Amino acid sequence: MKKILSLIAMLVMTATAFAETTSEKLVEDNYAPNGSVIPAKAITVDWATQKLVVNVNLANCSDTPNECIFSVSTNTTDIANWDQESGSTLHLFYTKNAKVWTATGWETYTQKFAVQYRYAGDSGATNHYYEVSDPSNCTIVMDKNGITMDGTLVFPASEMPNLYKEGENQLYFGSVRAEHTYATYKSAELVTEKAETFSPVTLSTTDVANAVYNGTTTNYDAKTVEFVQYEEGKYKLVWKTLEAGSTIFGDYTIENITVAEDAETHVLTLTTTDTEGTWSNVNPAYGFMFELAEGTKTAFTGFEGTCKLNETKDAIEKLKFKFNISIKGYEANLVFGEKASEPETGINATTVAEGAATLFTVDGVKLSKLQKGLNIVRSADGKVKKVLVK
Repeated sequence: MKKILSLIAMLVMTATAFAETTSEKLVEDNYAPNGSVIPAKAITVDWATQKLVVNVNLANCSDTPNECIFSVSTNTTDIANWDQESGSTLHLFYTKNAKVWTATGWETYTQKFAVQYRYAGDSGATNHYYEVSDPSNCTIVMDKNGITMDGTLVFPASEMPNLYKEGENQLYFGSVRAEHTYATYKSAELVTEKAETFSPVTLSTTDVANAVYNGTTTNYDAKTVEFVQYEEGKYKLVWKTLEAGSTIFGDYTIENITVAEDAETHVLTLTTTDTEGTWSNVNPAYGFMFELAEGTKTAFTGFEGTCKLNETKDAIEKLKFKFNISIKGYEANLVFGEKASEPETGINATTVAEGAATLFTVDGVKLSKLQKGLNIVRSADGKVKKVLVK
């Protein structure tokens, strides 16, 4: 079930799984500055894979308003500045219990953070607030989403564009602005999340199929296809032992398939930008004849596919796809997951002339004329056909 979920659930997933993390300490564990500064420390952060995690005990903070727990800035000058000269800075000010001057006058803050973002060219500031429930154990995370405190998103990253550029950001971490802190830093780390190594997942399914090749239609009761996730978001279909008529060519693979899921029906629509498929396990009896070899590519057209999932998305109910290829100048129309309709027999009258054919029910009872349903018709030349009368 885990493998199927890996294949199916990740078809449209946006979350990334991480196997392990490494960290760089920004201060020593259980560091207590006791009202002194934490000097600015240069850090290089790629928000796609890294985050700042600071766990603090705020119980020993003073009753002085706006103790600077830490700041993150684009330069060492502006990390200590109120007005930004050329950079952008995020300040996290904590007030244990004091009156604080705000835009609406004096307010009493108790166990409350003011998270403030300032940047050059703007004389104001953007502020968000968070009241701490347990001052002895507060966890602050700055990641690609923004500032989260004790699991609550307080300040979204979208409001701090200068601190959240793509790729590596050269930033500085410290506490040098306003009132210096008496908090205890249980830990303060730059955490790097290493992406889990991707392992290909293969899911096989067997179903009916049909092939039209060189004018002959052949239905198959059991053909096998492998549905393979070989990269994140990339899939391929491997038609095992592709056969047309009585000719077995080999395995045929269509790659670079992507999927889109209908949320209500759980039906996946399969599409690909490729125009060629690859042969493998080529049948040695026909490989030379049809100019096929291991790794040979043959163009295909008209690829369409769907995959039906069950309600819990942990199994495939139905895989269906079709495409056309040309082998040795003959077009092959291939369909997996569906049989072709019975070919026309040319006998569509409700009666048969005497002596022209003998009619029977499927149970072997002789008939004088065709009846509704399935009829067995034996012609004068001995050939037997099935005729369906609606």
